[in-house]
Amino acid sequence: MNSSKRFIPKKETTTTTTTTTTSTTSTTEITKNIDLNKAEKIQITSDNGITKIINKNGIGNNFPFDGDQIYIKYFGKTIDGTIFEDNRNKSSYSFILGGLGEPIKAFNYAIKSMKKGEISTFTIRSKYGFGTIGNGDSVPPNSTVIYEIELISFSNSSDISIEKDGSIIKKILNNSSTTTTTTTTTTTTTTTTTIGTIPKYETKISIDFKIKTKELNEIIQDKKNYIFKIGSDIMILDIIEFILMTMQIGEFCQVEVEWSTFLNSIKKWPLHSLDSNSLSYVKKFKDLIINQSQQLQPIIIEIKLNEIIEFDKEKYQYNLNELVSIGLNKKEEGTELFKRKYYEMARLKYKRALEFFNNNNNNNNNNNNNNNNNNNNNNNNNNDESNKQHIISCLSNQSVCNLLMKQYKQVIELTTQILQLDPNHIKSLNSRSKALRETGKLNLAFYDIQKALKIDSHNKDTLNELSILNKLKENKK
Repeated sequence: MNSSKRFIPKKETTTTTTTTTTSTTSTTEITKNIDLNKAEKIQITSDNGITKIINKNGIGNNFPFDGDQIYIKYFGKTIDGTIFEDNRNKSSYSFILGGLGEPIKAFNYAIKSMKKGEISTFTIRSKYGFGTIGNGDSVPPNSTVIYEIELISFSNSSDISIEKDGSIIKKILNNSSTTTTTTTTTTTTTTTTTIGTIPKYETKISIDFKIKTKELNEIIQDKKNYIFKIGSDIMILDIIEFILMTMQIGEFCQVEVEWSTFLNSIKKWPLHSLDSNSLSYVKKFKDLIINQSQQLQPIIIEIKLNEIIEFDKEKYQYNLNELVSIGLNKKEEGTELFKRKYYEMARLKYKRALEFFNNNNNNNNNNNNNNNNNNNNNNNNNNDESNKQHIISCLSNQSVCNLLMKQYKQVIELTTQILQLDPNHIKSLNSRSKALRETGKLNLAFYDIQKALKIDSHNKDTLNELSILNKLKENKK
């Protein structure tokens, strides 16, 4: 996102209209009382792309920074007053400022100009709104929109855990730089990385990081200027990569991770392949697993994102013929990682490969719609079937990785997706049966195995799972 400097407003010279409201006035009523043509407008961006009218003043002197946890209520409307988005009657919308949850680009600028409790109306040109694409049938391309935002609260400590259960709490100690620009050139593309850019899977970066215990302040791992590609380095825990994908260039943060969450990350790490004698921190990680019952204190991870060196190309940068080839290459990379028992890294590679096959499938469908030649249509249909098998294969390989890591919920979700594409996919029936059994759903597990037997009554994996289920059934009698 953009600079996290404190907001300095620029007021336009316009006629001012005073609006009086009570504490019980709704945001809708406030907007009705404001004449956008006469009220005092505050210039948020230098190009006048975002202007603001304060409907209700906030409290205090603090403004939000990138990385803060934001809680807002808002609604959006077109110039003619048609409301296309409204969450005022729902619980507050929460996201991390500068992160992926911002509804549109303008929110980053707008919210940085607000105080706690403030309600303001923002007029937003398309450059900062929905651009040349628009927003479905609600907002045409190149349209100016109006948002009214109420900043309920914000905090510099944000819960970045997926479940929002407080297991991963991030606090930004130093925001991203506001001047540094990194340009990266490869043989095929030139990419300019600007401030506010957040790294993604397969981005090559440079970081400093330190892992330590909270109470004893014992340092477990400490690295400076470490260069690696996210998702491709066995020396980096996945919890580190997860945090990095919420950060911006130059940002320095401290993250408190609950012990159980950190332990799960260690268990997914291929410790078996790392030398404890030459790498002291590997021995410390192994000791943590051995003595896990004694280790209940949170872990502190301090990270600085020094530089984004290179981004992996996006799908849209490849032509249609390249997509399948790139997807197959990434799938093969996943298989090599799987053979080395790097199951979490393999899972992520299969997931990445899937994106290319999914994209290719959509493009093929578009080609079918626009192609009236029967022979070409037949070829496209064949391509679609081949692509479907690639998708099933990537989903299936992911589910096997999850199964080996005992992530049974994910196994059930993935195999269910596969069986929607291919109801007779026996490998998925077997895997789902195992996951259901492990989660105590024996009746459903039996159902899957019975179906698998009808497809292939001699399948060894199916017969083995049936034997386990029968033994469990007998023990329950």
